Amino acid sequence: MKINNIKIQVFTLLVLLLTSVGCDDDKFLTEDPETFYTTDNIFSSETQVDQAVITLYSDMRRWHDQPVMVGDGTDVIDVPEFRLGGTNTDYSRINADYWLFSYTYNWYYQIIGKANTALHAANLESISYESEDSKAYLIAQARFFRAYAHGFLAELFGGVPIVTEMVTKPRYDYVRATREEVYNFVITEMEAILDDLPETTSQDGRLVKGAAQHYLSEMYLALGIETSNTSAYDQAIKYASDVIDGGTYRLMTERFGVRKNEENTVTGGADVFWDLFQNGNINYNDGNMESIWTFQKDYEASKEDRYAGIGFPREYAPVYRAIEGFTGVGDDAGGRGVAMKAPTPLTEFVIWDESISAGDQRNAEHNISRKIVYNDPNFPDLLGQEVPQEVIDKTNEGRGWIFPIYYKLNTDKYEGLEEGQNRSNIFRDLYAIRLAETILLRAEAYHRKGENQKAADDINMIRSRAQCEIMATPEMVDIDFILDERARELFVEEECRWTTLLRMGGTVASDRIRKYALHPHVATTLTFDYNLWPIPQSAIDRNKDVKMEQNAPWNNR
Repeated sequence: MKINNIKIQVFTLLVLLLTSVGCDDDKFLTEDPETFYTTDNIFSSETQVDQAVITLYSDMRRWHDQPVMVGDGTDVIDVPEFRLGGTNTDYSRINADYWLFSYTYNWYYQIIGKANTALHAANLESISYESEDSKAYLIAQARFFRAYAHGFLAELFGGVPIVTEMVTKPRYDYVRATREEVYNFVITEMEAILDDLPETTSQDGRLVKGAAQHYLSEMYLALGIETSNTSAYDQAIKYASDVIDGGTYRLMTERFGVRKNEENTVTGGADVFWDLFQNGNINYNDGNMESIWTFQKDYEASKEDRYAGIGFPREYAPVYRAIEGFTGVGDDAGGRGVAMKAPTPLTEFVIWDESISAGDQRNAEHNISRKIVYNDPNFPDLLGQEVPQEVIDKTNEGRGWIFPIYYKLNTDKYEGLEEGQNRSNIFRDLYAIRLAETILLRAEAYHRKGENQKAADDINMIRSRAQCEIMATPEMVDIDFILDERARELFVEEECRWTTLLRMGGTVASDRIRKYALHPHVATTLTFDYNLWPIPQSAIDRNKDVKMEQNAPWNNR
């Protein structure tokens, strides 16, 4: 059974109450009514504790395809010109009060609060378990999510409060740990649960050992950057190698899965990279040996759960119907695109330059479609012809809503059309971790240790799979090259581009955002360098009993 299809019961209300630490009604929280549900009496079985854990999966599933997670406002993606009012890159109006920062900060602390509630419930003496192993697995999952959330907060905001106890009344005295302390907390938590996570699981979407090993590699890498301690890079390499070379996972190098004998019905052509994103191919149990952790989404569940679909064909697809001679919403238009987001020059052009990416299948027409064919029968003289570039450019003037169709975010076979669906969504599971990212983490760790040949070897595992004609050499490998390769492989997928850029330290994030920004205003308004988001001003103001310092340079804005 897909874990997002299990219904959440009445205790969810309790979880929400206990994690709403901003509530100002102390009296409500300290009363002890005889008939009120508490965590000590609402949880009575292993199944109910498991449902508390499932809320964590559900929340992360909802969050993972949000624009901030995939890199909105970074070097890889932004909004098209006609949506400039919604951009995250106008730094003349971005400060510690900006909604994005508080929304993200609060979301992850809600995850932490719910994880602490699940851990409290799991350890109640009144709960009986099928076995000690099943109890240990439940606890491991909750601890994973708690650590995962702290790690993302540290990558984005630096040092943040570490919260390990269930909050039952408002607190105004949180103390920021250092970024190093948070990374070490995450590492300690992840290492503690390794033996309680299975190598594989029959239930798609459940956490496995490889997920914790992957994040241990990322956290040790981040710790090494933060502390300049090269031994942390050794640990990052070790944990990545446990995943890469452990025998459970491998890169898919040959066509596989439900459509292995088919081609893209719109463009023709297909390859193993295309197969990676076909519905029915995403999970390890589907035969996808590079799938480590996934979020579960499907069409049948979407009838009751609006988060069970992925809105990529609406939000990340172009508006081809703006071209005279191209009509309607269809497979050849990338769905029902409204261009909420658009690729930057980096992800549309730069990384695919023939000088570095000749032959790369990831840029093949069936994976990134750049060819637009007139389809309106009312224009018979144009029908079936390719739209010239000058027409595309003219249609784009002042709008920017014409750009390639990325088929990893799309499909040529939509579900539910006969039941009223309109090509706004795809219904397939979503990668949380894929082995290719683990390989790129190890490559970065090798590079930071000065072992560029090994870094190049790792990168070439991925480039070879893509049949790229140009292999990386030790001289080519630097942080920019690694970030470019991450964009080629992971664009709008499991990578959170913001955490990747910000954990790099220095001026990497601001330099690349300025260099590859989709709009000129970014370079003119981003007049300062930063490698952390600001602590939300609302969090600072709320913490009235202990002064919470702001991150530089945001304290001057």
